[in-house]
Amino acid sequence: MTRHRMPQRWTTRLLATFAGLCVAAPAVAQQSGMMSGMHQHMTQMQDMTRQMGDMAQRTQQMQQRMQQQMGAMPAGQMSAGHHAMQQSADHMSAMTTQMKGLMEKTETMMKDEQMMKNGAMKHDMDDMQTHMGAMSKDMGKMVQTMEQAQKRMDTAAPTPKKP
Repeated sequence: MTRHRMPQRWTTRLLATFAGLCVAAPAVAQQSGMMSGMHQHMTQMQDMTRQMGDMAQRTQQMQQRMQQQMGAMPAGQMSAGHHAMQQSADHMSAMTTQMKGLMEKTETMMKDEQMMKNGAMKHDMDDMQTHMGAMSKDMGKMVQTMEQAQKRMDTAAPTPKKP
């Protein structure tokens, strides 16, 4: 049985290719891990945007109920607190709507592959998402508190007099 030897240049190419694969495999695995991480960030961002949209809708409904309630009250029975509550509902509605818009723009930036190739920009977007998540939770608690206060006002509000 004769052994067939490969020419040295083929052996060198084969070894170089194998070494290249060994070096590239961890980089490819890391990049696919980064893609998985980016997918997770996008999903979280989309969830936060959806939640903020729900909050914006709730605050708009609260704002409408407050306007109706204030319109039904005789002018002399509206206290400074009632006015402040209505104005708070207006501000809360504007804030949640603005926050939803900011989240949508952040989501658009995160989808921009060219922008996200920059490591510093990716880090900034991750930080922004973290801070928006915290703000979103706080705003959710504020909306719940405002809704609760409005319910209490509804039960404590004097019934409008019929002419």
